[in-house]
Amino acid sequence: MKKLAAITFVIVSIMGLSYAGMSYGTTQVSIATSKPVYRYGDSLSFSVTVSNVTGDMAVLEIVDQSNQSSSPINMAIAKSVSNITAPFPFYRTTFSPGTYFVKIQYAGANATTSFQLVDTGDITIPPQFKEVASSWVQNQTSDRLFGEHIAELVNSGTIKIDGYREQNVTSIPSWFRNDALWWSNGSISDNDFGHAIEYLIEHSIMKV
Repeated sequence: MKKLAAITFVIVSIMGLSYAGMSYGTTQVSIATSKPVYRYGDSLSFSVTVSNVTGDMAVLEIVDQSNQSSSPINMAIAKSVSNITAPFPFYRTTFSPGTYFVKIQYAGANATTSFQLVDTGDITIPPQFKEVASSWVQNQTSDRLFGEHIAELVNSGTIKIDGYREQNVTSIPSWFRNDALWWSNGSISDNDFGHAIEYLIEHSIMKV
């Protein structure tokens, strides 16, 4: 489960949560996600409820269905209910579809909840790729480097091309800079840009 250790969290207001938790001694903790199913482009949000604020740090982990875990994430608990959202959405480049578990330890108490991450077929591309596209449009990034980033999106399954094989040469039509410009400045969606790439590669107009 790639890059889970890089996740950090910020506090936001969330309502309408269901929860799961268990008690230990005189301390109780529960954790709940804001919804049971997320899709690519969504940000994980959850609520942590404690019976009393002890001053201890909570330790959070995200575990996938193969039991691979993120690095522990330390989180300060300053009130009985903390509403948290991840600052970065789910992307296919870092998370595979499936079941995930959010585990928390606090003052000797433990709680776990789970959620599903599903692939609806819509293309969502991490924002750092827009920076590369913008740089390529301005001739500050080579075709080869831009092509490597496109290949990364294909290899991750973000852009789906059956039977794809990376090419020894990079060939990107010069007019495709218009598409890259429109996408990088938000004039066209991730979905439109991704499908344009799919078409060009499938018809051998683009090679990456």
